Amino acid sequence: MWFSIFTIVVFIYVIYRLLKFWIFDPWRIHKDLWAQGIPGQYIPIVGEAFSIRRAILADDPMSYNIEMTKKFGSYYHTSFGPLARLVISDPLLIRGVLKTNAHAYHKSTLIHLILGTILGSENLLMAEGNIHAQRRRLIAPVFQQQNLNSMISFMVEITSNLLNKWSLTMTNANNTDNILIIDIHKEMTGLTLDIVTGCVFGSGLMKDEHVREIIYQGLTKTLEDVEERTFNMIAIIPIINRLPLASKRRIDKSKENIRHAVKQIIDERKKGFTKSACKGPDLLDLLLCARGNDKTSKLTDEEVFAEALTFGIIKIIIYSIKFTS
Repeated sequence: MWFSIFTIVVFIYVIYRLLKFWIFDPWRIHKDLWAQGIPGQYIPIVGEAFSIRRAILADDPMSYNIEMTKKFGSYYHTSFGPLARLVISDPLLIRGVLKTNAHAYHKSTLIHLILGTILGSENLLMAEGNIHAQRRRLIAPVFQQQNLNSMISFMVEITSNLLNKWSLTMTNANNTDNILIIDIHKEMTGLTLDIVTGCVFGSGLMKDEHVREIIYQGLTKTLEDVEERTFNMIAIIPIINRLPLASKRRIDKSKENIRHAVKQIIDERKKGFTKSACKGPDLLDLLLCARGNDKTSKLTDEEVFAEALTFGIIKIIIYSIKFTS
């Protein structure tokens, strides 16, 4: 008798939690946004996930945002699955979120589920509040103009080497009357990896094909799995997203391989086995030497690892989007 009652109560509670997550909470948020005069649309359960996926598969990922902006203006509300989103493209509103009133905003659940899966939470990009402010003060000197300028010549050199290689290949193909086929995606991805590894991790990594391959393959496979899990909703469903499914195990394994490789790079730099590939210090040098306003506080080994990994991965993602979109 009591077991039956307990089973019924648990069943009702589970159903309520599911309805709350998928329908009640999203509808309440969208209703409040409409009440404030904010335009937008709400599609229960799936939201705009399918529309965004279609745009990505059509190799035009920005087409969905452009279409929605034309329909609703520079700000509107929508949803990805059950997660409500407020999308803004107005520069003044963006400034308010990122700078003027930054303290009033936090990283969205979707960002934590996507980027947090790859990067973790203990880094400049994902940290919140005081932790973010402290990390930003320590890392700020890294982005001073003179430090960034020292990396430009290296980027130009790597790009020129690729162009020269293409030119030589085309000349040889013309001389032998052979048809030349170049996989632009593969070539540009390789260029991206060379620039990132050189600017972030130095010359040692550029010469170590094994470590480069571990980082590249690990990141590529992780991004593919994260994208698949996101669009089939596995990544955003509580409890389900923690189950040891095949994709979750692959992500965890790739993260561990990348983590081991980056830690090895940092240890070798600290021991003086590798050096910057740029004219001046590279990002890893600057992170290891970063100091706070008091000139004494610095990043711990774990923090250096987290930031080096974050900057490296984000640069690869950004460059990859530029070259493949």
